Amino acid sequence: MRMPRPQSARARAAAIAAASAMAQLLAAGEASAGAWTLERGSGLAIVTAGGSQASGAFDGDRRSRATSRFRKAEIQVLAEYGVTDRFTLRGRTEWRQLRFEAREPDSGLGVSEIGGRFRLMQRGGFVASAEANLRIAEADPALDPAGAGLLEGGAEGRLLAGYGFSVNGMAAFVDGQGAYRVAGPTKADEIHADLTFGLRPRADLLLLAQSFSVVGLEADGIEGYDAHKLQLSAVYDVTPTVAVQAGGWGTVAGRNALDERGLLAALWLKF
Repeated sequence: MRMPRPQSARARAAAIAAASAMAQLLAAGEASAGAWTLERGSGLAIVTAGGSQASGAFDGDRRSRATSRFRKAEIQVLAEYGVTDRFTLRGRTEWRQLRFEAREPDSGLGVSEIGGRFRLMQRGGFVASAEANLRIAEADPALDPAGAGLLEGGAEGRLLAGYGFSVNGMAAFVDGQGAYRVAGPTKADEIHADLTFGLRPRADLLLLAQSFSVVGLEADGIEGYDAHKLQLSAVYDVTPTVAVQAGGWGTVAGRNALDERGLLAALWLKF
């Protein structure tokens, strides 16, 4: 990624340069790879494996109540490539296995995406971008029996902003994203808000604190919902081109949503 040359002290120069690199290590769960774009000709691939479970759910009054056990295992693959310094092409797919007490297990491909991120502006440590993605997933037979085995399409528009700075000489960054997701006819459209704070206490270690919020909009025959998750993780740079991540996350509030907890591990390959 390219950052303009900072006009400040050495610590700030290091903070901005490191923050731009950190912003490419944001992928976790539903998060995209941050507001920064890749340099032309460079790429990033991220493979994430995770598992989660829930034995409770938030009801319409936002109280967590016991429910039938739910478990999920998934593998996600995200790939990005810098077509130009300002435009990054991206794609994502996932395989998942869902286990319910009240239903037969379900496994197969989940949501797949293809799209791109365009850098709108960059001033010092601040960057702003816009992203658009097309989404495809197999119809859920529990929601649409007639569409079982067929594909459903959707689309997402996302605005992203990031800022690099320093904390007591340590490189840091913040990243905020807002998105509107148009779903299929049997699912609610969604509004997403994602926040990330990253800090490098040393050159080869990145600490991440993230929040992921989603609001499902009510529609004819579709009940509204929302869920808010917090995630903590650490990323270790094994080499300049390879990094690994480990962390955990949980749903801290919601309405008509699972009270879910999970763990993740990921591998980054930069090329």
